[in-house]
Amino acid sequence: MNRQDLKHFLGGVARAIPRTTRWPLSTWGLTRNAGGELKRGGVALGGLLERYRSPLYVLDQARLDGNAARFLATPPGCARGAEPYYSYKTNPVPRVLQRLHLQGVGAEVASPYELWLALELGVPPSAIVFDAPAKTPDAVALAIDRGVGLINLNGRGEIALVAELARARHKRPRVGLRVVVPGGRAGQFGERIETGAALEAFREARARPELDVVGLHSHVNGEISTSAGLEALVTPMLAFTERLRRELGLELEVLDFGGNLACPTVARLPARALRLAVTFGREPDPRPPEAVLTIEDYLAQLISRVERHATARGVARPRIFLEPGRAMTSDTMMLLTRVLSVRGRDDAGATWAILDAGINVAEPVPHEYHHLLAVAPRSAETQRYRLTGPSCTMGDLLYPAWELPELAAGDALAIMDTGAYFVPLSTCFSFARPAIVSVHDGQVEELRRAETFEDLVARDQLAPPRVKEPRRSWPAARVDLRH
Repeated sequence: MNRQDLKHFLGGVARAIPRTTRWPLSTWGLTRNAGGELKRGGVALGGLLERYRSPLYVLDQARLDGNAARFLATPPGCARGAEPYYSYKTNPVPRVLQRLHLQGVGAEVASPYELWLALELGVPPSAIVFDAPAKTPDAVALAIDRGVGLINLNGRGEIALVAELARARHKRPRVGLRVVVPGGRAGQFGERIETGAALEAFREARARPELDVVGLHSHVNGEISTSAGLEALVTPMLAFTERLRRELGLELEVLDFGGNLACPTVARLPARALRLAVTFGREPDPRPPEAVLTIEDYLAQLISRVERHATARGVARPRIFLEPGRAMTSDTMMLLTRVLSVRGRDDAGATWAILDAGINVAEPVPHEYHHLLAVAPRSAETQRYRLTGPSCTMGDLLYPAWELPELAAGDALAIMDTGAYFVPLSTCFSFARPAIVSVHDGQVEELRRAETFEDLVARDQLAPPRVKEPRRSWPAARVDLRH
């Protein structure tokens, strides 16, 4: 058997493995009209493309409001709930942020731009948490001047900076310190608990009278998808609060458990699944949504654990801060795209289709599972496709393998769960960026207009146009009129 025959054989075996059942459209609150066209928020998606062009980000306002309400709710049996501060870097669309703030969600900002944006949007400074591994003096000064509710120091290196800026302003900002729990990844973030560095950072901060040390902050720097994963963060955090009380006499007001709660319908693609998709056209299997910790279960486990800890020690329960990003907005958005052309099949038996959306507007797709749906399928029968974006690079491969109804140029597809890191990571690589609209109860609202070519060069200093004739021009076509 030659190499090509072997590849066909192995590909057939890989594709013959039964795949997970497709999730119902109700997973995202989608329906189809009488003609089979997808609808969201009571709006037919094909009509949106006709009006706003493709590609197009679409926000489901009802789902956004619902997710915010879920994070703000107090779980049964708990004295009070947590305080969510949305991670601005996840989806910094002003109208999305404003909608969350209207529901009562605060702002977690991790850059000078995000701090500026939160203040410009009218977020009360007391409802802002300022994180970041690299805070500039100007941003810190602004946070202190405006009275930002909590500044989480990334480590010992920031203590003197914040203290000196506070002293110069005769202010005493409220600060927390970011720590890394045992087994967690540090890198540029926080101070490790097990090495003693975290305790020494608190000791140093407490010695600065300019700082009001009120909080303990940590992220898992990964994904929280199970109860065990959450417990791996909460247990060492609570144990460290005991050490701070015992050795420094510090009673914390705030426990900030960060973000990283998973979206049930999104998962990082394992290397093996990617190899099977690229080499043999085997569509990746999704992680079962029911295997992922829900927002309600996450809150119930976390808050009850902190409350039991406080009750057992006879102390007041600290305020619980959360910094949700992906779990708040990932499943609230989708990206609509059209097929530009369909090409022949390759050695793995997959048909190539080129889309007008690629890594320029869907950067997470090549390494994450994002469900893909036909907006108006031509038939119930499916075939295997490789779906690429429009960029002139081999790296613009979005879906190495996906089963879809027969496609033709002009057909529309919906990439699901694009409300986390799609918009902020989008680029103007060869193409202008798309518009963003919201849908709700049959109504459509434009949140951001599509970028124009003029927008792309608006900040450039252009020299006066000077067009010269090329040194060699193409010869004019010769037409023989004698026949």
